Amino acid sequence: MNVATRRAGAPARLSVCLSFALAALPLHAAERDRAQTLDTLVVTATAPSSPLHWVTDPRLPRQPVPASDGADYLKTVPGFSAIRNGGTNGDPVLRGMFGSRLNIVSNEGNLIGACPSRMDNPLSYIAPETFDRLTIIKGPQSVRWGAGASAGTVRFERDTPRFDAPGLDINASALVGSRNRNDQVLDLTAGASQGYVRVNGNRSEADDYKDGNGEGVPSRWRKWNSDVAVGWTPDADTVLELSAGTGDAIARYAGRGMDGAAFKRTSYAARFEKDNLPGAWDKLLAN
Repeated sequence: MNVATRRAGAPARLSVCLSFALAALPLHAAERDRAQTLDTLVVTATAPSSPLHWVTDPRLPRQPVPASDGADYLKTVPGFSAIRNGGTNGDPVLRGMFGSRLNIVSNEGNLIGACPSRMDNPLSYIAPETFDRLTIIKGPQSVRWGAGASAGTVRFERDTPRFDAPGLDINASALVGSRNRNDQVLDLTAGASQGYVRVNGNRSEADDYKDGNGEGVPSRWRKWNSDVAVGWTPDADTVLELSAGTGDAIARYAGRGMDGAAFKRTSYAARFEKDNLPGAWDKLLAN
């Protein structure tokens, strides 16, 4: 009798456990159905126009903070990286190639540095926010902007202002950040139907970075650039432009044996453009 009682008690205990488990199922289902609000995730990117052709507006808001030079901007583009010198003036690398294999074009003119050790690579003189458009051509797809370019071509471009009536266009921005980072950018254009005057300039500075142990890492920079362009637009298809620019900077380099003490730049340019030509010619551009 005792053995039969123990055998009959096992199914009873099993049924009690199952009843408790079934009673808990609605509670877990209610917890899963409860709405949860997660932190907002923002993803910002520019879709390439083709796998080898990439166009964007360098003045658009971006993260991290606005670039202090051209290489700082390009390293956010897929395929690019940068050889760091300090806090600014990195050397751009596209698919493992850099230097003369990468053409740098600024407002339709080739830009080169002066130092054979590339302490002032061409993008050291570029302030991305002062340009209207950035175009990247990956690989040797064209010879329109110079020989070489086995890595690709990077073009910083400014559009031709057009006015139907006398007007003024102002674009300005300011930035304040850690390590006393502060930037100012001004782009001012005044014009009428027959021509325009465009003035743009920028200033950027930051102090040395401190590591986790409180040790200073040489990375300070101070730089400024200013350009002015005067254009004549007699009709919708013609423009004649004269421009001049200047700038200077200093930069501390943790990755070099010496710092960048001077980045003096002076430039003069002339450009003539005629669109919608008759016959076989479609466009004439000289600069």
